Amino acid sequence: MRGRSSSLLALSWLAFFMADVRDGLGPFLATWLQESKVQQELIGYTMTAGGLAAVAMTPFAGAWVDRSSAKRAMTVAAAVAVLGASAIAFTTLSAPMLVASQLVTGVAGAVLAATMAGLTLGLARSAGFKRQTGRNEAFSHAGNMISAIGAGLVAHLFGAPWMLAVMGGMTVGALLSLWAIRASDIDHEAARGSEPQDGPAPAADAHGHEPIRVLLRNKPLLLFALACAFFHLGNAAMLPLLNQRLAATVADSAPLLWTGIAIVVAQLTMIPVALWVARSRRFDVAWFVYAAILVLPVRGALAYAFASEWNNIPVQILDGLAAGALGVATPLLVQRFTRGSGRFNTALGFVMTLQGIGAALSPGIANAVVGAGQHFGIAFVVLAAAAVLALPIFWMSQRLFADNVPLSRPHAQPRTVIGKVTSM
Repeated sequence: MRGRSSSLLALSWLAFFMADVRDGLGPFLATWLQESKVQQELIGYTMTAGGLAAVAMTPFAGAWVDRSSAKRAMTVAAAVAVLGASAIAFTTLSAPMLVASQLVTGVAGAVLAATMAGLTLGLARSAGFKRQTGRNEAFSHAGNMISAIGAGLVAHLFGAPWMLAVMGGMTVGALLSLWAIRASDIDHEAARGSEPQDGPAPAADAHGHEPIRVLLRNKPLLLFALACAFFHLGNAAMLPLLNQRLAATVADSAPLLWTGIAIVVAQLTMIPVALWVARSRRFDVAWFVYAAILVLPVRGALAYAFASEWNNIPVQILDGLAAGALGVATPLLVQRFTRGSGRFNTALGFVMTLQGIGAALSPGIANAVVGAGQHFGIAFVVLAAAAVLALPIFWMSQRLFADNVPLSRPHAQPRTVIGKVTSM
């Protein structure tokens, strides 16, 4: 681990700078389009296009990263593509160009998420994966916070297109961090989750990896992916919708500045949450997922009840609690469900695909509910209700996994499931 320590530190800084690059300033884009009096439906189509592109690319990106030893080169290409697409998005109001920019952002963002997961497991290995995932998430949230402060202030003082200067600086930082990661430190077999497992192994391919079709029979994995889809169906549109409501209903509210404030509040909350989830020995990661799901309806209720700009702060604190926990728990649970298969990134890509479907549909559904009548309150209720559906689905995922894990399995870590304590 000592020999890899500098590469692991560079990976954390990559997470810091990549936080802003990967999403292409998405929340700011929705607010800017609302301020620019763009048709409500076009805002929904534009944001949904990026989500759907990410959905389509995510499973292929995961499978590609599992097979590739050029993870750093893939990261460079995708980061530059997002920067170019964002430059187009913030300098035009043309519907085809807006949609095209978000299609590129969605595809490249899916590749960046996959390479980041692969690099983390390849550098930290299974033994250090939980700790490094939490560290990456903490750095990522800090990066989002710093870039949001910069982007919000620049947009407020000079106009939305100047936010690209902040994003350009973050991209340069990401590329320098990537350059500091030594290629020799990356174990590409470990990066795909090929650690040995106990018990009889399933059929494998010529390289000792499970066939991809095995993932389709992994019921805990499938149910977890479905739970993530419903969670993000309720979660994804809440932040943009809060600031769209400010732009549409509160005069002189500086919605772009408040978008930055909202992001800062959420990211500041996420940093300690991410570290807590990664380092907790008292609570299994599954408990944090339950908590994240239960927080979302409360967040929706607050957003419905109070329309002032100051209401963004408690709403975004709750967002930080939920998203901070789920951001760390998702790759950890996927690794738990697929350990030894050699298909970690493919499985994570599958989970992120269903998650992306929910996230992509979220702004379209929310903006359709808002409509010409500006029914923002009803939209928040609809989003909160969608998230509640994730709770029983995730509970079923945990029960199925617990029922199929032998209690005598050696080197197992403690596992906690509601109503049942098992070994992992």
